[in-house]
Amino acid sequence: MNVITITREYGAGGAELARTLAQTLGWELLDREMLHQAAQAQHVPDADLERLDEQAIALADRFRLHPPHQKYLEGLRQAVEQAAERGRVVLVGRGARHLLGERPGCLHLRLVAPRAWRAERMARREGWPPELALARCTEVDRTRRQFVRYFFGDAASQSAHYDWVVNTGRVPLPALADTAVQVVRGGDLSVLQPAAADHAAAGQRVLTLARELGAGEQGFAPPLAERLGLHVWDRELLEQQAIRLGVPEDELDKIDEQPAGLWQRFRPEGIYQRYFQALGQLTRELADRGEVLLVGRGGCWFLRDHPTAFHVHLTAMPAVRLRRVMEYRWVREDVAKKMLAQSDAQRRRFCENYFGADWFAPLEYHLTVNTGRLGPSAVDAVAWLAERYWNAASPG
Repeated sequence: MNVITITREYGAGGAELARTLAQTLGWELLDREMLHQAAQAQHVPDADLERLDEQAIALADRFRLHPPHQKYLEGLRQAVEQAAERGRVVLVGRGARHLLGERPGCLHLRLVAPRAWRAERMARREGWPPELALARCTEVDRTRRQFVRYFFGDAASQSAHYDWVVNTGRVPLPALADTAVQVVRGGDLSVLQPAAADHAAAGQRVLTLARELGAGEQGFAPPLAERLGLHVWDRELLEQQAIRLGVPEDELDKIDEQPAGLWQRFRPEGIYQRYFQALGQLTRELADRGEVLLVGRGGCWFLRDHPTAFHVHLTAMPAVRLRRVMEYRWVREDVAKKMLAQSDAQRRRFCENYFGADWFAPLEYHLTVNTGRLGPSAVDAVAWLAERYWNAASPG
């Protein structure tokens, strides 16, 4: 890899990460410099493009004979493509990820964090009053969202377009930078140990894995657990629940990770209520025991406040997921599409019903990783970042 793009929410640490990566790798860094290069390419004053930089496009500009934002985007495209041709470059924002398309040799990162956390961080950093920092985050979020939607479409912010989506409100920037450097350098992460990896957190390590159908449920958890030395709990969770509830496992399987109606969820002694209570109790017991990898079944939300739980979501582009389901399940395309739609809807409603959470939202996790783009290396990247996180979280 010789290109890194960083898409970032305001205050999530994108500029700091970019500087660290560029300095460590000895690469060129292009942030606002891309704007100057775009202006040169289009032979327009910098100030003219400055007015449009990552901003929503005014209605009046959209209907002009020669809309200025067309020159802005074309200039950015040329600047980004030329930088990628040179290689060894970190590109920050301005749609660089989408302008490069599926160009090989690129690592695409997106940084997110809760808005309140970002506002507090910017208030400390800039010496702003809290209300000013929050207003600034809100406004920049709005303009960047409109910018991306206008030029690249509604789906451009979906996690599947990136290699990693990292919640920097949970993951320290140094841990993220270390992992990105190792991936870019092409090191064998399976034989590397994180810096100062004295495993002080051993015995307390917990990893939860939420997975989209076709994004890694086949063969991801076992090698990840082996790499980290954790015990996998997947179907075993269902078996233990069935034993505790005194019901046949095949009966429990019918409601496993299924949404329930309001009456079903809160009906005293109903199977859905008993299922949820037993699942939560078992999940917390396993987490207290430590050294576990918990697959699905709301582990992320049952352990939302667990101090050493590392939450991962697996995603991939729809075409990749469709192909995998057709191959793994031996089904036709139309059947596979229905399976994907049904699985996504069920898991989303399960999380909404029981936890009031958005299953797809990257803020719910520490890391969202694209197994379609990264392939087998996704396992080692997750393991490396999880180890760095646990060592940072260790009181020792």
